[in-house]
Formats: sequence, C-alpha cells, structure tokens
Amino acid sequence: MGKIIKGIGGFYYVKTQSADETLECKARGVLRHQKIIPTVGDEVMIQSDNPGEWMIEAILPRKNIFVRPPVANVDIGLIVFSMKNPKPNLLLLDMLLISSEIQNVEPVICFTKRDLVSEKEEAALREIYGKTPYKLFFFSNDDYPTMDEITRKIGGKTAFMAGPSGVGKSTMANYLCADQTMETGALSMKLKRGKHTTRHVELLETKNGGFLLDTPGFSSYKISEMIKMDELREYFPEFPRGECRFKSCLHKDEPSCCVKEAVNNGNISAVRYEHYLSMLEEIKKEQIR
Repeated sequence: MGKIIKGIGGFYYVKTQSADETLECKARGVLRHQKIIPTVGDEVMIQSDNPGEWMIEAILPRKNIFVRPPVANVDIGLIVFSMKNPKPNLLLLDMLLISSEIQNVEPVICFTKRDLVSEKEEAALREIYGKTPYKLFFFSNDDYPTMDEITRKIGGKTAFMAGPSGVGKSTMANYLCADQTMETGALSMKLKRGKHTTRHVELLETKNGGFLLDTPGFSSYKISEMIKMDELREYFPEFPRGECRFKSCLHKDEPSCCVKEAVNNGNISAVRYEHYLSMLEEIKKEQIR
C-alpha cells in the first residue's frame, strides 16, 4: 500500500508505507475499463507480478479530488497572503477559505512579510481573523520558528498552497521541503534526474513526513456554482447557529438576527460580515439568471 506522489506518461510513482521507498507502477487494465484514473495523492494497493514490475491493483476511497491541478486526498490548504506588497485582498482570502472547506480541506491562514508592517497593521488583521476558529500564522522569511510550526501542522498530511503571486509561497515551500530543489517564483521542481522532463503534478515531501503539492495552481472556485444562498452562512464558522428568530435567517435584512447583533457587539468582524453580504448578493445574481 502507498501514495501516488507523481504520475507521468502512464507511469505512477508510489511512495510505500512499509518500506519507505518510491516504486514505478502502471495501472491494471481493469482500472481503465472501469474508467478510474489514478491521481496524484491517491492511496493505492500495489502488487508485483514480476521482479521489478509493479501494478496498481486498486484505489482506496478518496477524501476529495480536484481537477485543476489533478490531485486527491488533500488535508490542508495553506492560504498564503502577504501583509504588504501586495496588500492582502481579504475578500479573495475569504473565498479561498470557503473553497477549501467545500472540498473538505482544512484551511490554515498564513500572513507573510510581517517585517514590512507596523504592530497596528498586524493587530487589524488579527482582529478580523482572530474571531474565527482558523489557525493563524504571521511571519517573515527569516522567522524559522513559525515556519517550523507550519511544518509540524502539515506533518503526515497532504497540503496545497493557494494565494496571489508575489506573497512568498515559493520561499515558504522551499523551507518546508528543505531537502528538495525548487525554483523560487515558480514552485516547480527542477527535474535533474530520469528521462521525464515534462511538467507534471507532484507531491513533495516535507521535513516531517507530510506532502506539499508542487504547484500554486489552486484558486477560489466560483462560489455561486458550488453552494446555494442558504448554505453560505454555514461556511462562516464564527456565525452563531440557531439563535435567530427565523430558522431560515440569511443574516441580512431579517429582524432579531443574532449575527447582525454579534457584528454590532464586535464579536464578529464587520469586514468578514461585509464579505458575507457581498458573496450572498453574488450567489443571488448568478442563481436567478
């Protein structure tokens, strides 16, 4: 049994659990007949018919699967934004949080370039996201203790990075996967070995047994295509549940709304609430067309 960490040209490279080695495998014909395509991240059963020849016998049930880039069984999404240069787009950040949760991925918020902002600017971001249950990290490129914390957070799990360009994802990934060579700015492997040189999706091993996807290609999905208006509130975990006068309360114009009251009392970030209203309106426009 093992995990597919790379796939190129019909060959799949499986990191085994027992022997801690990577084996080149092909998929059984029965998988093709069943139209099951092995995907990077899949947990698989393998067997050898001949010495040195390994076959993927079966693919275990998936926790989730993504299309772009193709990867399965992602546990954690590292949502990476800089605190300055570029200024963080918090609406996009909140969309990425929701996109992660919809796919059953635990989001972890990482704010980089801490050395470029004042304590007041950092406090403003902590005020917004400190009211949520999400794990928060604030750090600079040379803040190795914090990046070690992130490494421990994804230990034994599969993670991806998402966020805009120029925020330090490559530098961060280089630290998390210190024993592998990556191109700063591209988050891609320099393939210096083997006969395969085409671009591909690959899981890179982190320092403590986790895996990090080698592409920054994740972005927020179109929220209106994934959830309905009355489902959006469930993806704001700091919103109180079942305390409004009306069970169907959308936390917008209804009277005796506990969420609006919590915003007024400062228990919920006004910024997050405004983003909620913005997304709610977007879903309404898209779904009534």
